[in-house]
Amino acid sequence: MSPKFIDDATREAREAEILQTALDVIARDGVSGLTIDKVVSKVPYSKGTVYNHVSCKEDLLTALCNNCVRRLADIFFRAASFDGNSREKMLAIGIGYMLHSQFDPTEFMLVISAKTPSVTEKSSQKRQEEHQELETKLLGTILQIISEGLANGELTLAPHLSPAQVAFSLWAMSFGTIALLQDNVERCGVRQEMTLERELTNHANLVLDGLNWTPYTPDHDWHESVQRMKATVFAPEVEALRTRRNLNLQG
Repeated sequence: MSPKFIDDATREAREAEILQTALDVIARDGVSGLTIDKVVSKVPYSKGTVYNHVSCKEDLLTALCNNCVRRLADIFFRAASFDGNSREKMLAIGIGYMLHSQFDPTEFMLVISAKTPSVTEKSSQKRQEEHQELETKLLGTILQIISEGLANGELTLAPHLSPAQVAFSLWAMSFGTIALLQDNVERCGVRQEMTLERELTNHANLVLDGLNWTPYTPDHDWHESVQRMKATVFAPEVEALRTRRNLNLQG
């Protein structure tokens, strides 16, 4: 029998279904509970078909992580388009990251799993190369905002810092703050009184003040900026979260 060929759209839709099913398994059983067999049992495809899309569990995790980074790249692009100064745009990176994590906390945390040696060593070269390309795109948007700040005099880098170091530190700060203050994370006493949006804004301002990125915290209404971000460039995420919460209340 001749092999059955499928068009790109069908293949992409099939892969999206496989990845969403894997994400559902992780949400229920955790990363350690994910297996190809569990995914196969919940999709209308054979094990061989699933293996045509992913080579192993680790390749599946990298594919999920790449989906997350791909969505983040779009969010970061919109953050950079925010109608404001360069420091506001950098804060918008963090706010967009926060909204993404609130809508899909499972996918957000997969970045950690996908970067462990046990995953990277077994994931396919194609997925790994795709991951590097997507991360480069992600950091490229942050570097673009840094370049804007340098060009218009809002940011002056210390001699020992490069734009890439600043970009990485801001990305890491945003991820760490969100990861520690997510609603589904058990908090110690000090963190119990902290709210994610407020503390993310505070921590971003602390770092940006330290980098001598103007306007400084006391010289600008950052709360107003955040509300404007949520009403404009991140309106789709805000609406999606509102809809989900309303459905949860009705349920």
